Amino acid sequence: MKAETFEYLIEWNAGVHDMLADRMHIGAEVNGDERAKGLLIYLAGHEQTLANIVRKVGGHADDKALNTWLYEHLSEELLPKHDLKVDFNNWDYERISKTVFDIHNQIIDLYRSLLERAPIPEAGEVMRELYDMQKHETLRLADQVNNGRSL
Repeated sequence: MKAETFEYLIEWNAGVHDMLADRMHIGAEVNGDERAKGLLIYLAGHEQTLANIVRKVGGHADDKALNTWLYEHLSEELLPKHDLKVDFNNWDYERISKTVFDIHNQIIDLYRSLLERAPIPEAGEVMRELYDMQKHETLRLADQVNNGRSL
């Protein structure tokens, strides 16, 4: 799936976080490993928070940035928002962690790439805000996941 505008990209990103939160809630319900279940519950809340933050960024972004086309600036396909092959059902702590960080790192790389090639300053500002937020939240998440490993 290709993003057409920065606005679509923001909607896509919020949708990925929503999808992850939903699947983590479901995975937590069926997971028999208490540590993995606790991780999924924590991550689901975190993903929902990220979806809300992304929407807020989109809500206050400049219309010129939101309506900027990405065809010339985004060559990669986006992660599928609804068809992503993750369900978290009966996954162990390490598999959950690896998958979540793989997805977050792909999003960070996407925003870094777009930030470097922003066609207008307003789009660069939006990408900077999203990039910084994703990077900060992923680092914060890594600290929490590593703390959970010691339990």
